[in-house]
Amino acid sequence: MGDLARLPADRRARPHHHDRDGAPVNPRRGLALGLIAVGVLGIVLTLATTGSVRGYVKDHYTRAGSQGGAEVYRSSQPPAKVAADIQREHEPADRRVTPEGIFLRYRGDYVGVQPDGRGSRITLADENRGYGLFYPYVGGYWGTYSGPAESFRGGGPGGGGK
Repeated sequence: MGDLARLPADRRARPHHHDRDGAPVNPRRGLALGLIAVGVLGIVLTLATTGSVRGYVKDHYTRAGSQGGAEVYRSSQPPAKVAADIQREHEPADRRVTPEGIFLRYRGDYVGVQPDGRGSRITLADENRGYGLFYPYVGGYWGTYSGPAESFRGGGPGGGGK
């Protein structure tokens, strides 16, 4: 034991951390990598639990069939309550209220909530079917998700072009 070199006093009590190659590891780097990992995990979990409006409707209302390629659900709650519940969970890009019902527009999905006896009829359709199905209520107000209906310009005479 007498032939071992003595370390200076300031290095004796410090732990030495080395990576696989024997290079010293900076504790700040480890902390930074740990924080990045926690942040990425948080984002992934948030996106995984958020779900879609389609999933929400399927999970919370009773399936009643289909109509023109759209899925139809029922609820015993009035349309205003059903639409508010859906909106609380999934904010729509647009909303239209008419005497016939409440229509919610999402990227890729349209939801129509209409009176049905003492409850509601919830119609869930993809963007293309939904626009055609709900056209009497949303035509002229909504286009497809790529832009509002009023942005379409025809090319005929008097179309506004030069």
